[in-house]
Amino acid sequence: MPSQIIPLIMCGGAGTRLWPASREGRPKQFLRLFGRYSTFQETVHRVCDQSLFGAPIIVTNGQYRFLVAEQLAEIGVAADILLEPIRRDSAPAIAAGATYAKRRGGDPVILALAADHVVADTESFRASCRSARDAAQRGYIVTFGIKPDRPAIEYGYICPGPALGEGVNTVKNFFEKPDEQTAARYIKEGYLWNSGNFMFGADTILDDYRAFEPESADAIAAAVANAGSDLGFVTLAPEPFARARARTPRAPPSFRRRSIGPMSGRGKPYGSYRKGIRPATRPRAKPYSSRRVAPTWRPTRRLLHSLASKTWW
Repeated sequence: MPSQIIPLIMCGGAGTRLWPASREGRPKQFLRLFGRYSTFQETVHRVCDQSLFGAPIIVTNGQYRFLVAEQLAEIGVAADILLEPIRRDSAPAIAAGATYAKRRGGDPVILALAADHVVADTESFRASCRSARDAAQRGYIVTFGIKPDRPAIEYGYICPGPALGEGVNTVKNFFEKPDEQTAARYIKEGYLWNSGNFMFGADTILDDYRAFEPESADAIAAAVANAGSDLGFVTLAPEPFARARARTPRAPPSFRRRSIGPMSGRGKPYGSYRKGIRPATRPRAKPYSSRRVAPTWRPTRRLLHSLASKTWW
C-alpha cells in the first residue's frame, strides 16, 4: 500500500496585497472570500482523505496561531501546528516542516501547499497528487503547473521537458515574471504557470536545501530539534531559526531532479486585487491597484470559472 502524503500548509503570510479586506491581523487566507470557508480551511479540506493523506502540518507564526486553531476546530480537523518565531519566507518553513515530518518515521512524501489558493475540483486535485507521488518517491521534486488562460505577467513560467509518466514531465527551465509580449510567446510554446506548490520526499528536499543553503539547513535542524511546546503548539527554537536565511523556493538549478506535476482540474491562485478580484458591478472596469479599491467592493466568482481542460489541478 502506498504511503500517505503529508500535507504541509504554509499560512504565515500577512496578505497585504489584498488590502483593505486582508490586513496584518487577519490576512487573506483566513477570510471567507469565496464561500462558507476560508481558503485555508478549503485547503485543509482537500487533504482530509485519509486513504491518501496523513495528518497535516501547518506552519504559521505566533500572531496567527489561534486563528489557525479556531479555523481547524470549525471543520473538525486535527493538525500539528508549527510556530515560526520570526518570518523567514517559504524555504525555511518548508525545511522545518519536512524535518518535523521525519519524526513520524521513514522518508515521508510531503505536499507543500499555499493556504490561499482556490481549487474548484477536489477529486482532480487528489488524482494529481496520486500521480505526482510516484515521481516524488523516485527522488523528484514535483512542482504543479497551471495551463495558462491568458498571458499573465504576475506569475512565473515553467518550460516542460520529456514525460516521466502519466501527466508528469521533467522541467527544462523556470522563468520569472515576464512582460506581456514574452508571456504570450511562452503560452504559444506550451509553457505553464508555476503554482509554487511542491511534492517531494523529505530527504530529497532536505538534501537539496543543505546543498543550496548549508548554514540555513543546520539552523533549521537545530530549531526543530530544540523546539518547545506551548498550549499544544510546536514552538520552533528562536535563536537557531533566526540564523536561517529568508528564501522563497523556486526550484532553482541546484535542485537536481525537477519535474512538473499533472495538470488537470480547475482553479488558480489569487493574491491581490489586481490578480484575482474584480469590481462587482458593470461596466467591467480595469483591475485596480490595492490602494484604489473601495472597501465596499466584493470578489467575484471569476476565479472559480472553468479554465481550459487540464489546468489547475
